Amino acid sequence: MTALPILIIEDEHALGTALSFLVRRMGHLPTLAASGTAGLDAIKKTSFAAVVLDIGLPDMSGLEVLERLRQGGNSVPVLVITAHATLDHAIHSQKSGATGYLTKPLDLPQFEQTLGAMLAPGLPVKEEALPEHRETRSATLIGAAPCLRDAFIGIARACAGDVPALITGPSGAGKRLAAAVIHAHSPRSSELLEVRACLLMTEAADFECSGGGTLVLDEVTELSADLQTRLAAWLANASHDQVRVLATTSRDPREAVRSGALREDLYYALSTLTIPLPPLCERSGDIPALSSFFVGMRGGASPPPVLTPPVVAALQAYGWPGNVRELRHVLDYAVTMSGGGPVFLSHLPAHVAAAAITGDAAEIAPGELEAVIARWLDAGLVLPESEQPDYELLLERIETVMLRHLLGRHENRPTRLAAALRIHRATLRQKLRRVGLQRDDV
Repeated sequence: MTALPILIIEDEHALGTALSFLVRRMGHLPTLAASGTAGLDAIKKTSFAAVVLDIGLPDMSGLEVLERLRQGGNSVPVLVITAHATLDHAIHSQKSGATGYLTKPLDLPQFEQTLGAMLAPGLPVKEEALPEHRETRSATLIGAAPCLRDAFIGIARACAGDVPALITGPSGAGKRLAAAVIHAHSPRSSELLEVRACLLMTEAADFECSGGGTLVLDEVTELSADLQTRLAAWLANASHDQVRVLATTSRDPREAVRSGALREDLYYALSTLTIPLPPLCERSGDIPALSSFFVGMRGGASPPPVLTPPVVAALQAYGWPGNVRELRHVLDYAVTMSGGGPVFLSHLPAHVAAAAITGDAAEIAPGELEAVIARWLDAGLVLPESEQPDYELLLERIETVMLRHLLGRHENRPTRLAAALRIHRATLRQKLRRVGLQRDDV
């Protein structure tokens, strides 16, 4: 195998070194650049076989680097990586000509597989011009939870093409919003029409005659057998090519096929691209940002009401069976009850406020703690063995962050913290001293 030159544009030295090690292990020759400017300069001097590009660079966004490359006619395959996976990043990367898109913490086998596929002979590289930006594109999904990664990538892929897509997820998770985002960023979007089961064929025919756009079939598994048959036949007919078809369902589509609720041929026609939306309880880390957005949407001349820390804690501890839709209604109620002032626990519905007391912290954000720790560890655990930190050092670093945060929550008073943690004061002092947080006056 020929060793190929690979450029890695990454400002975090530990991660850049780790990725260089992986590239060498694959048999290629890495070059590391710590900024967008340095990366662009390196590309002017060397013809690279591929570029690994981080979005969060110190001097410019990695997306700007990607745009400059494509606008300059450079078609080198680019693998975009980011620690802050957002829908805008995923869409922008896809439409700016990224060959691949991965989120941190990196799955190392997936990284090697993706980079290896990019280096394969005959790989088609996108060279289309950047699409015009529409100022009216306001629809977006807010959040950066690890469980949203597949949804963001799926939506970005849907925005770059016009094949049918099936959006799945529980009621209230944002399926219609995802459809609106895809429509807003689609290459030939014009009109958006949502269709319920009883209006399907009439509205679809009228819509097709109007010149195309996006047709959203809401809860497609609830359609009658006759309508599903007619829809499958309509999708198989090339005459609907001017209409972009998106479908949503709150059910597991494969289970719906097995039970007979969804025709198998219709499922295959719609699921060319499947976009899964997770329930809100799996992304509690996004709740502060979502809450701020919904409170700010209420408008008004005065600043939006402030959500007090106990309120945010209750919102993150509550299970949200109604998902994002329920969160929005709860916040509308709370802001109304607060009269425009700070929002306290007493302003929340009683069953939501009770979650601040009864919620189990271990169940607040399943998977999020693991994702954060994994992202931190990935930068070190793939280094050469001689450079890897030992277990005790890793544990000490985690404990230092935890104790520093807890001290701040208890006014930097170890005595109060010891009482809250139900730990002997002498034991806590010993821990604080070991990690360099022991106060002189304690």
